Amino acid sequence: MKSSGLARSMSEREKAVFTALIHEYLVTAEAVGSRTLSKRLNMDLSAATIRNVMVDLEEMGLLKQPHTSAGRVPTHMGYGLYVDEMMERVDVRRADQRTIMQALEEVAIGGMSDVLDRTSDALARTSALISVVLTPKLTEGILHQIDMIRIASGRLLVILTIRNGFVRNIMLNIVSTLKDSEIDAATRILNERLTGLKLGEVRRSIAQRMVGTLDSGRPLLKLVVDSADLIFTEDRVGEIHLDGTSSVFNQPDFADLDQTRGVIEILEDRDVILHLLHAGQHETEEGVRISIGKEIGNSILEGCSVVSASYSIGDTEGTLGVIGPTRMNYAHLSSLVKFAAEAIQLRVEN
Repeated sequence: MKSSGLARSMSEREKAVFTALIHEYLVTAEAVGSRTLSKRLNMDLSAATIRNVMVDLEEMGLLKQPHTSAGRVPTHMGYGLYVDEMMERVDVRRADQRTIMQALEEVAIGGMSDVLDRTSDALARTSALISVVLTPKLTEGILHQIDMIRIASGRLLVILTIRNGFVRNIMLNIVSTLKDSEIDAATRILNERLTGLKLGEVRRSIAQRMVGTLDSGRPLLKLVVDSADLIFTEDRVGEIHLDGTSSVFNQPDFADLDQTRGVIEILEDRDVILHLLHAGQHETEEGVRISIGKEIGNSILEGCSVVSASYSIGDTEGTLGVIGPTRMNYAHLSSLVKFAAEAIQLRVEN
């Protein structure tokens, strides 16, 4: 939900006071008073003048005054205006860049799961917030190879290798009399007819593509076709890499331990995480999505914000982001999340 161009109707004085208050509050986590702003602003404004401007900003719905303080803090609407119309792009700190790049470089051997796990850990450490990395939807990936391995007399492991390194394993029950030569023959036919297709396409059309092969001498192929919804099913989200949950306890915004535990507990719900990372109400020019407070649509998470971005691996697209209090450095985190997304792509391409 983009703000309605409110910044264009604000005076330069109002913009200066508002942005200075935002920056001060992000650092201190304390309500900001007019005397503090008079020292921070490079303008010839008295504390009384600034106080009057703050009253005007409060009437606009951009600031609010906590009951226990003479100072003011941004509202959810104020944060929305800031990220839509007044936030300037910042460069990612070199130390943070090194942390993320070094973490990915250390994955010398391993699959994409290891790359995403290290990215999540590095993003949590550099942001000091909760980080989440979602693997891409595998049905959008292109099938590179199918392998089938007997692991017991009546059990068969089906391994789907997706282009760019993702792997999915499915267990099937088979008749114990099935010969290894039959398994090898079925595997060869499946690869000849299905590789190079998207998994979702395979699931929808496998019966037609296997016409002429499903005779009585190939029961395994019929089993694969009959089990297509299981083997090639369209997951809403794949693996979830989540780190940094302990970091939120160090945030002054989450001093209420019961509230913080509620936030962490709700993040155990896969559907909640999926919604959080894809439902950004604000979007930067770089494609970073941001949801603030009540925009998330969950009462337990009203004190939180989410900054997320997509990353591409070949023909698949995943998502990563950070979750923390509404009092977060949106400019820094937007750049950091975008950098992490690009780092994944760079790591895979190399």
